[in-house]
Amino acid sequence: MSTETSGKMLPARLPALLYHRVGPLADRSDASLSALPGKFERQVRWLVRRGYRGICPSDWHAWRKGEGSLPEKPVVLTFDDGYADLAVHALPVLARHGFGAAVFIVTSQIEGTNLWDQGAGRAAHRLMSAAEIRAWSARGIEFGSHTRTHRSLKGLPESELESEIAGSRRDLEAILDRPVRCFAYPYGDYDRAAVEWARREFDLAFSIEEGLNTRATDPWLMLRSQVIPDETRFDLFWRVHFGWSPLHHLRRKVGLRTRLREAMRLVLVRGS
Repeated sequence: MSTETSGKMLPARLPALLYHRVGPLADRSDASLSALPGKFERQVRWLVRRGYRGICPSDWHAWRKGEGSLPEKPVVLTFDDGYADLAVHALPVLARHGFGAAVFIVTSQIEGTNLWDQGAGRAAHRLMSAAEIRAWSARGIEFGSHTRTHRSLKGLPESELESEIAGSRRDLEAILDRPVRCFAYPYGDYDRAAVEWARREFDLAFSIEEGLNTRATDPWLMLRSQVIPDETRFDLFWRVHFGWSPLHHLRRKVGLRTRLREAMRLVLVRGS
């Protein structure tokens, strides 16, 4: 059986997994956005054993246009924000397994830190440098824009949308000396105007809505499933097969009910 899917064969389904940092936890790190290196490597090995091959967003775009083929079981791993830890703990793992992937860069903070998180008291983490971006691009990792400043794009005036979206593309192209084709909405926030700007500037744009991508998926609202650090391989199974994890949603629901019961108990105790 062929392991490639031609541009004319249907249906192809593409799970897209969302990560942020991959690295050891530091004081005040956001644990919900930080995958430990050993666990990340086990997840990649799990994908490899089950026949998945990591592709880049441009591979999917070419297949949609009938200009390329896909592996039988494609998956795209995406990393928002461009943390420098990726170059140590994540991208070398992908390179060993021949996986492509996409890293989305906040261009005003290249070689800076995650300023957008620090206002909430979270730890500062170094972001990738221009040299690291160029080096990993040469090794097959695709780099896309994540705006200039990591602002929510909802409700921004046209001039600010142009700066955040088109401006970030120009910034990154100046570093890479090649076209930048993909984009990710910060916080998953967008409105009609933001999507229209993404449509003008990029071939693909990624949301944080869950599900599997098919040829029918809007290319500027690509679906992604966020991998939560404390999840099991069963969650990963659901995410690549169905685009979401019912186990994660069940745990959240149970946790919410537990917190509500505890809050109600405290109210009753204080009112007695």
